[in-house]
Formats: sequence, C-alpha cells, structure tokens
Amino acid sequence: MTPLIDSTAQSFLAYQTSEAGQLRYRLAQRNMETLHQLDVPKVILDVGGGNGFITEFLLRRGHAVTLFDSDAEMLKQARQRLVDANLLAQCRLVEGNLDYLSRLFAADHFDLIVAHHILEYLSDVPAVMKSLYTLAKKGGEFSLITLNPVSEVIRAIIFRQEPVAAQSKLTDLSFDSKWFGQATLYPMDQILIWATGAGWSLNDFCGIRILADYLPATSLTETKTTDLIALEERVASLEPYRRFGRYLQFAFQKPQW
Repeated sequence: MTPLIDSTAQSFLAYQTSEAGQLRYRLAQRNMETLHQLDVPKVILDVGGGNGFITEFLLRRGHAVTLFDSDAEMLKQARQRLVDANLLAQCRLVEGNLDYLSRLFAADHFDLIVAHHILEYLSDVPAVMKSLYTLAKKGGEFSLITLNPVSEVIRAIIFRQEPVAAQSKLTDLSFDSKWFGQATLYPMDQILIWATGAGWSLNDFCGIRILADYLPATSLTETKTTDLIALEERVASLEPYRRFGRYLQFAFQKPQW
C-alpha cells in the first residue's frame, strides 16, 4: 500500500471503529473461523495488516502472528494496540515492501497467511501470490479478502440511481479508495486464475456485507443490527448470495505434498 500520512491513519482508525467498520471486521473474523481451523495454534503472517485489527483477533485466539506492513504510522498504532491488550510479546512487527517478502521471511514457514484488502493495490498480483505460496508450509492456508467489482455495479444503480453509471462499472474496474488511493478491482474468475497459477487450491469462499450495505444506517436499531448480523452470517456462504458481497473472502490451501 502507499504509505499513509498520520491524519489518514487516524481517519482510517475512525472508520474501523464505526458501525460499518465493525461489521466488516466482525464478519471477516466469523468467516475466518468457518473457513480455517483456528482452534489449533498456528504460525501466521498478516500481510498488509496495518494497525493490527485482525492480528489482535488472531493473537487472542492463541496464535503466533507476524504483522507485516509498509506504513510506519500504521505499525505504530498496531504496537500501541497490542501493548494495551498485553499481546505484544506474542507478535512480531515487520516494516517492509511486498516486493521483498522472500528476503524477509523463510520459505515453508507459515501455517496461515492473511492478506486482507491488499490485492486491489498491487501492481503485480501473480508475483505476490507466488511469493506468499513460497512462504506457506505444505498444507498451509491463505486467507484473502478483496473488494468485489460486482458490488460496484449494484451500488451504482441503488445509490446513484444511474443505469449508465452501473453499466460502465461492468467494465470499469477502477476504484478510488478513501484512504489508500487508486485501486483496481478484479473479477473472481481472474483471482482464481492467478491463485491456481501460483499453486494455491481453493477450499471455499464467502461474501461479506452482502445485504447490509443497502440499508440506511439511520434505520438500524440495536435489535435490527443484531438481526442483520445474523442474516449476514447466514448468507455469507450461501449461493448465489455470497457472490454479491461488498467483499469476497477466499480460503486457499497449499498442497500437502
């Protein structure tokens, strides 16, 4: 990711603690529990883990986590988060560039590699997929979350009510992120081609915020929010709903042999 200025890091933190942000992370964590065997202690690499939201979740589950990010301010926030939670001793913080992953970490080392919300900012997705594959142990898993271009078409027609804009998003895969700059969204088929080309096999996938994004936040009472979370958890892995999520969450695995 492009390094953040301090104010941007603080702004992103505010989003993470908002209702929308909390829903995004809660559903991602629930999906991880479904898609991966988190009840067994693992050695985990959290790539582009930023200020440590997912890292903290994994540490609390008893895993050993290396948090890797290119932004010093985000890592500073992560360190303080883990100090406050008394979890820093279980975590290694590493600042660096994704292009040099193979130089920073040993091959065949990690049980689980987490790469949430970085794919859309990469200049060479296949190369990073291959680097992560090299770092995983035999039988190791790969948790990938990325924005879903299908949701951009739906959002354009619902929120902007512009059929022309919705039609343009069928082919226009650019996305201007509020915090991290220009991004490119990739169709599911393309992601699977890159992943399998690197050696990964798909175990399963889920959707995140499949229906929740289309409800006005002002209409949500505490009871409705609880019911909405239950609904999202129910449809996360159901066809065809999971294919329309704001985010797609994949569980890949490296062969045992």
